Amino acid sequence: MGMREASFLPTNKAVDDEQLKRYQMGKFDFQASNMLIVPVVTLVILNLVSLFGGVTRMVINGSFNEMLVQVGLSFFIVSMSYPIVEGMVVRKDKGMVPISVSILSTVISMIYLLLGSLIIMYW
Repeated sequence: MGMREASFLPTNKAVDDEQLKRYQMGKFDFQASNMLIVPVVTLVILNLVSLFGGVTRMVINGSFNEMLVQVGLSFFIVSMSYPIVEGMVVRKDKGMVPISVSILSTVISMIYLLLGSLIIMYW
């Protein structure tokens, strides 16, 4: 029929030895575009703040029964986001979350939290 035969050559996507080592260790590589990483890191920071805020409210107000589900959900989300938190805080290799992304995400998170508190205050 004159159709071209498909050719597929699997290649190694790791560019250097350090990146290949991270892939073999099962570590995430956060060297992608900032447009992809900033929303994810922002959501992780928001969930971290909500977890600490919820635990603080539970301890100060003593409202364990009312806040247990919210704190449990925030804890679950933060625990599932551990590779991102590790990339932001613990890791110091080339595959870490860039500091500029962490700062930008923190600023965006603080803006969201400020807007949320203003809406609740004037509601």
